[in-house]
Amino acid sequence: MASTGGQALDEVLARLERRERTARWRALVFTLVPAVLAAALLSYTVIQVRAARAEKADLERQVTSLKRDVTSLQQDAARLTQDTAKLSRELEEARAKLRQSTDLSRFAHPINLVDAKMLASRNPEAWPALDQIIRWRQQGVGWRLGGRSPDVGFDSPGFAAFVLSRLGAPGGDVRPGDDVLETSGRLRERLQRVGTPRAGDLAFYEAGYALFYFLDERNRPFVIGMTPFGITALEPDFAKLIGYYRPSQ
Repeated sequence: MASTGGQALDEVLARLERRERTARWRALVFTLVPAVLAAALLSYTVIQVRAARAEKADLERQVTSLKRDVTSLQQDAARLTQDTAKLSRELEEARAKLRQSTDLSRFAHPINLVDAKMLASRNPEAWPALDQIIRWRQQGVGWRLGGRSPDVGFDSPGFAAFVLSRLGAPGGDVRPGDDVLETSGRLRERLQRVGTPRAGDLAFYEAGYALFYFLDERNRPFVIGMTPFGITALEPDFAKLIGYYRPSQ
């Protein structure tokens, strides 16, 4: 009986020990799991906070860059507005000059081109050039922007270069395709600028005209050459003058 009672007691103690171990494991698990979950949650939170900070920093850089771009665009817009206003003023000035330079009828200079002898006596040293001009006028050679031949027509500096080339004078060569101002500039580069004009010199104007300077039968100065109205004689001050240039010494 004593043996049986002892076995029963051992079994009870063993069950109690097992329950105690189970309780300890449960307590340990219940303690560790929240801690692990808390640590994982904390790590996730730290990662998210770092990502949010990095995203915020990136957004701030983008905002700063956009602000710089907006400032640059505003400056470009301001410059464009200024350039547009400047171009508008220049265009209006060019139109005014064009209106002035093309309204030539009020500057027409009356000369007797029929009585060539009288003109020759007033311009003996430059008569060959004037004779050429009168001949082309009688043949009806007209205006053609960029033109380089009598059949097609001439613009003003193109006609002046053509007359010089027919006389064998320096400065008569021009490049095909040059516009009025380019041809005028190239002619001036090849001629000698003078302060006081004499018959046969070329008068250059800001509007692009290049006309020959002569004296009429009353010894009054005039300029003659190609204009939009054909070969025309004009008062020397019909437009703003650049200067007088001499084909040869």
